[in-house]
Amino acid sequence: MGAISVSESEYELLKIMASKKISPNKEYNTDVLAKILNIEKSRLEALLRLLASKGLVVLKEKIVEEYHLTSEAKRYISEGFPEEVLVKLLTEMGGEASVDAIRERLGDIAPIAIANASKKKWIRIEGGRVKLVVDPANAVADERKIIEKIMRGEKLDPSSIKLLKRRKLVEVHKKRVTIVELPEDPESLMKKVIVEIGALTRELIESGKWRSVRLREYNVEALPPRVLPGRLNFFSQFIEYIRDVMKELGFVEVEAPPVELEFWNYDVLFQPQFHPARSPTDTFYLKAPSAAELPKELVKKVAQAHEQGMGGSKGWRYKWDPRQAMRLILRSHTTAVSARILSTKPSLPFRYFSLGRVYRVENIDPRHLPEFHQVDGIASEDGVSLRWLVGMLSEFLERLGLTDYKFRPAYFPFTEPSIEGYVRIGSGWLEVLGAGLFRPEMLNALGIEYPVAAWGMGIERLAMALYGLRDIRQLYSNDIEFISSIPSRWWLYAGSKV
Repeated sequence: MGAISVSESEYELLKIMASKKISPNKEYNTDVLAKILNIEKSRLEALLRLLASKGLVVLKEKIVEEYHLTSEAKRYISEGFPEEVLVKLLTEMGGEASVDAIRERLGDIAPIAIANASKKKWIRIEGGRVKLVVDPANAVADERKIIEKIMRGEKLDPSSIKLLKRRKLVEVHKKRVTIVELPEDPESLMKKVIVEIGALTRELIESGKWRSVRLREYNVEALPPRVLPGRLNFFSQFIEYIRDVMKELGFVEVEAPPVELEFWNYDVLFQPQFHPARSPTDTFYLKAPSAAELPKELVKKVAQAHEQGMGGSKGWRYKWDPRQAMRLILRSHTTAVSARILSTKPSLPFRYFSLGRVYRVENIDPRHLPEFHQVDGIASEDGVSLRWLVGMLSEFLERLGLTDYKFRPAYFPFTEPSIEGYVRIGSGWLEVLGAGLFRPEMLNALGIEYPVAAWGMGIERLAMALYGLRDIRQLYSNDIEFISSIPSRWWLYAGSKV
């Protein structure tokens, strides 16, 4: 059989083992071997695995038990075991004392001391008195002897460990260790190998050592190492791209905290207080604080819109309750931010958008999360209409790389007329947005006398479709391999799919 090729590092390890007289057919724990050879354990194990793959050494793993003394055991070693302390006390008291006297002198350890000394037949209890019946020189606890063995690194028999565990003097930890065994002595192994080197040096040529080495073969067809440069998470990148598109279309971003008054989230948007979406089964309500003040100047107008109607409407015909509107919630849509913007009566023309997290009571599954992202837009300017809105949404979708889309009539509580937007993903159609013109009941209550176009889109759902994901939780994965598999330029990737 030809010589076995090894690296310079592997050959150097064989040389060190030969110099340290490592015996063949003997098992060595790599922790111990690393100390003998004065080599870092991780490097040693790496080289041993290479040698094992070539049949030069044998490696196997074992589960071993390690014994760690408890704080109680360490205290007993330094201060004495309770039964030993009792023997010392009785010796000082003439070999006999009452139980009460012992309890008074030993305190909390007295019951333990008496029980263990009695079990070891060091004492005898008669008529409420404790008598010493052992030579004090021989009153050394077996547990002390066992612990001293542990401290010396000696092996213990199962009965000894059981004794220490019963008194809670030791904790047993299992540990996986690597065991190495040499089938032959290191000198014989060195004769079976030839060293492979990566480059022919001047020193090797001049010394003539090049004759005993072999140049390492290179596979010119091998792939280069995979380099993963740092970049934004693909979903974060997708969100930022949507934000950039909105700004390119002339929209100004408005931010607001996620904790919101039910008033802005529902009431201003002309959603009745008996609507099922306002129940705790759909909306997250805060416990503390649970409510906040309402904007006094708007309360009467919003109440009128709900109770009697405004702008030609008859309203919802119920008694509107301001206490319900005062409740604090986690916003269920970013349209609440749009309502706040309109309450300031912005001057024309304007284009605003908000992009952030929203919250709904959902069970976590492959299609739902209780927390997700929405982008919301509102605009008003000369010529704003449903036709204008369809044109704006078409431009938005195309800038996302979605060129096959359609719209159809829909219903939403706070817009009329209303439409839904769909895009073709693969062989099917996916609903991605809802839009429309804000209802007069809402606008009149806010003192707005001009039409306002509005639209909103859930971002996670669109991202899932574009990336071909089957589980929404993958958007928030911490699996580096999975995240790295998603192309960084999502719009190029999406363009090949839609």
